[in-house]
Amino acid sequence: MRIAQINVVSSFSTGRIAVQLCRLANAAGHKTLLCHSRDHAPSDIASYRVGSRDHALIRRMQAWFARRSNLFCRLAAGALGKLCSSRLSVMANTYLHIALARLTDRAGFFSRGATRRLVRQLRRFKPDLIHLHNLHGYYLHLPTLFKYLKEQDIPVVWTLHDCWAYTGHCAYYTMAKNAPPLESKRRRAQQETVGCDRWTAGCGKCVLKRSYPASLWRDQSARNWQQKREMFCGVPHMVLTTPSEWLRDEVLRSFLKNYPVYALPNGVDLSVFTPCADGRYMEDVARSYGLDGIGERRLVLSVAAVWDERKGLDDLIELAEKLGPEYCVAAVGLDEYQIAALPKNTVMGVRRTGNVNDLCALYTAADVYVSTSREETMGMTLVEALACGTQVICYDATAMPEIVTVDVGEVVPVGDTDALAEAVRRLCDNPKSDADCLSRAEDYESGQRFQAYIRLYENMYRHSPAYQDALEKAAYTDDE
Repeated sequence: MRIAQINVVSSFSTGRIAVQLCRLANAAGHKTLLCHSRDHAPSDIASYRVGSRDHALIRRMQAWFARRSNLFCRLAAGALGKLCSSRLSVMANTYLHIALARLTDRAGFFSRGATRRLVRQLRRFKPDLIHLHNLHGYYLHLPTLFKYLKEQDIPVVWTLHDCWAYTGHCAYYTMAKNAPPLESKRRRAQQETVGCDRWTAGCGKCVLKRSYPASLWRDQSARNWQQKREMFCGVPHMVLTTPSEWLRDEVLRSFLKNYPVYALPNGVDLSVFTPCADGRYMEDVARSYGLDGIGERRLVLSVAAVWDERKGLDDLIELAEKLGPEYCVAAVGLDEYQIAALPKNTVMGVRRTGNVNDLCALYTAADVYVSTSREETMGMTLVEALACGTQVICYDATAMPEIVTVDVGEVVPVGDTDALAEAVRRLCDNPKSDADCLSRAEDYESGQRFQAYIRLYENMYRHSPAYQDALEKAAYTDDE
């Protein structure tokens, strides 16, 4: 079987998933192709970089400016010429898409040339199955891609890592404030509301226009929603997967509800995320990240790749103030500006770490891991902490409570920092068993989780027209 994976990146969380699926499929005797837009794919994976040669539009724009005589146009033509001749030109497709999306609120409707070349590459590869991941990220022309998918009589798996596929604009919506009802003509409801469900019947008057993928000017969420529904519906032989039951339930409320939807949680490599048993190494890590001076205080840890609004840094600051000096609350993953802006004697800001061994040492050293995030489609840091034997606490929000059981931690009401502080004290005084935490993490072991995708691939292929044609050809050859 020939399998093509399409994702915006080849690294980070979704990129690592796509790469791991390629490796497992290759090990099972299948042939794979990873199509991505950013980062460098591992050398052991066959890959194609979308938009890496997309200079045609840049050249046309340069020629248009060059024909004008004013100073601004001459400067613009020179800048575009340098862009095409520099190493930045490999990202020209993405930069143009971002700029146009910022102005028009039409992320996913540019990069036509890059997507046509992707389709040509797919036609040469002749996949028996295509696995879609994040299609947002300013690198694809959705109408071109889905026209190709609808023309092909092959299985398609689409993993929804967030909510963008069925909304008119945003990737998350549970924190949206004062989103007017669909039938309302008023811009704001009289009473403050949290969350938005306009996507269930059509978007418009988007209150998250400035959120990713941000639009600086226009609101075309209603048009985007309508066109997404027309494009995404009607793909033959397509199934959807989600990393949580929560997201699956949300998808079943959307215009994608007629597709089969399976909840297949992401996996964690338990050979990598494991309790750190080297005391000297843990001391070195604590010293390196400024945690060696906490003394006998209890360590409350929280980790995020990017500490944006939905990750709840403000709640973590409140938690530190409520816990008092007996506890050290550390936020890992802050940038230098966020660290400098932290109030004194509250949260200890820790810089982002790219070393997994260091991260495991920090997880292991913590007395309790806390997630104050309000929007997650799974909550991988909770699983990573459990894999290092550390008990966890999270908000009762979106998909995170699916991970936390009474044997490994607690779930508290969203935004209730008093309840959060009490839960921290309870778990520190009466900690959960390390063995129970490790046992819970085994439910998310990457091998078994990713093998579920390989089984899905093979099952879909066996029921596909291509497989039936192959059987008929084999039978005809045997008869001869």
